[in-house]
Amino acid sequence: MKKILIPILFFVSSLLFANDDHSISKAPIIESLPANELEFVDIIGLLTPDEVEKILGEPKKIVNITLESSKEVIASSWYYENINTDYNGKYYPITEIDIVDGYIESVVFLNSSMEDIDRVEGQKFDIKRPEKIF
Repeated sequence: MKKILIPILFFVSSLLFANDDHSISKAPIIESLPANELEFVDIIGLLTPDEVEKILGEPKKIVNITLESSKEVIASSWYYENINTDYNGKYYPITEIDIVDGYIESVVFLNSSMEDIDRVEGQKFDIKRPEKIF
């Protein structure tokens, strides 16, 4: 009788103490991004594009680069208005966030309007991705 009762109790106790609560969501690493350009660049590499969109909202403009054969998006440039400042506290009119293969690769701060994006160069920072956070 003990041989039957012990496996049953073990099975029942494992069901009782199992944590199957799928409603618990992962807390974001960061809840807001700094406006200062250098602090922004240091932090944004820790985030995924989805997390950036949750924090900053939908970009004003998105330019996608797709493979002609499969129409798969392989890179994107997201454009936000007036979210970053230079060292003097003056806002850049446009911040471009470049995403390649699902990772943020670079950030460009532009002193131009949304209409002039294709013709203007800006200050570009390559993003250093951490290999492992923990």
